[in-house]
Amino acid sequence: MHMHMSFWWGSDVGDVFFPGLTVNSTGAMVALCLSLTALSILYEGLKVHGAKVRAKAARERQRSGSCPPSESATLLSLESTASSGIIRPLGRRLFAFLGEATVFLFHNMLGYALMLMVMFYNGYLFVAVVGGMALGYFLFGHLSMKVNMENVQARRTNVICTARCMQTDPESNLTANAQPEELNYDGSAPSTSSVAPLCH
Repeated sequence: MHMHMSFWWGSDVGDVFFPGLTVNSTGAMVALCLSLTALSILYEGLKVHGAKVRAKAARERQRSGSCPPSESATLLSLESTASSGIIRPLGRRLFAFLGEATVFLFHNMLGYALMLMVMFYNGYLFVAVVGGMALGYFLFGHLSMKVNMENVQARRTNVICTARCMQTDPESNLTANAQPEELNYDGSAPSTSSVAPLCH
């Protein structure tokens, strides 16, 4: 097949990805363009999933902020770990990690595949891919932006345990079962939309 180095318009693309998957008619070109449009929309939709995963990880890090360790807090932590078990949470985390890794791999493979289709320099394929991504951004862009803003807000928030909520300790003069105050890095109060996690 002749390698085009400039955009051209035609339906005789030849083999696509695999030998035998040949596009050399108008019907096959229409089917390929529709498929590429759908895959481009899916590619943009998976970006929202990735943003949600990052925001979830940021919220978990935010919840992990706890009061300074004490004897009672350590005993409570050990009792909680012993009662809940270790094998089940570990298996759940491993399953979640494998699922996210699979989605990440599929998302990147899909992106490279769409890039290769554009490199055919066929005008119809280019319009199908770019148009599908534009439509996907129109459908999912606002969701991705919202989740990314929540992710940034979670990363910019510090969890600080104050003396009013921690158990009295002769050395620290603090009290336990603290409910932390959230402050931004610049010392300002966070927005009312953020929920302060409880100290453990």
